[in-house]
Amino acid sequence: MGQFSKRWEDLTIADNFIFCKVMKDEKLCRRMLEVLLGIEVGRIEYLNTENQLENFYDSRGIRLDVYVKDSDRVFNIEMQTGNYDDMLLRTRYYLASSDVSTTKRRTKFKDLKETYILFICKDDPFGAGIPCYTKFSSFLETDKISYDDKSHNVFYNCSAWEKENDPEIREVLKFIYGLKPDFGLALEMNRAASLAKQKSHLEDEYMYFSDILEDEKEEAREIGLAEGRAKGLAEGRAEGINQGAHENAVETAKRLLKMGLTAEQVSEATCLSVEEIRDISK
Repeated sequence: MGQFSKRWEDLTIADNFIFCKVMKDEKLCRRMLEVLLGIEVGRIEYLNTENQLENFYDSRGIRLDVYVKDSDRVFNIEMQTGNYDDMLLRTRYYLASSDVSTTKRRTKFKDLKETYILFICKDDPFGAGIPCYTKFSSFLETDKISYDDKSHNVFYNCSAWEKENDPEIREVLKFIYGLKPDFGLALEMNRAASLAKQKSHLEDEYMYFSDILEDEKEEAREIGLAEGRAKGLAEGRAEGINQGAHENAVETAKRLLKMGLTAEQVSEATCLSVEEIRDISK
């Protein structure tokens, strides 16, 4: 089920719309990053949800759920409830797009910003049954040399929340998975999500996009039906033309056979198979 396809009453923190509204709270967003990544986040200089990055007019743009910058780092938090097949490639593209958007013409490579791409998945994205997957880069030939390109990719699997050792993280994963939180950051997020659900202007905003989506679906259905009817008529005409051409070829074959031509000669003249010519001659 895609975004804006659910009823307003059924939305939870795992739905992008509510998650993005909750993460607009700078304090909650900072706490989320610090808890899940185990780092200290300084003063947030930029925070935006549903952030568009379009670096070139002819390149593919991306929309990031939560995009955050502090003094020298970039963070991207994505809520993912399905479609895990191309997630690693998406992560690669998100990182590249972020680098391009935050790098000026004369920026030195050593000054590239440290970047964190964090996917919070409601289910297991890789099937190993563990609560957290952290990318680690190293050289194939030796582990004695550090490979640090200042990029970090972390994928959380909320369905394995019971296996998480950190109690604060475990509670957050449990809450996103759909269970009632008991303490800490998860409890704060629950309160924020509940308050968001009580705001009529947010419900109106959600329903507006939901209505647009339904209109687009209806239009697509009508276009599909019209195209189907047109295709059916075209195929019917083509079938009729082919049938008429075949009947003409059969009549021609009969006349040529009466003139004494061989099956092979008639086949060459009419493009009918030799077997069909022999059946006609019988």
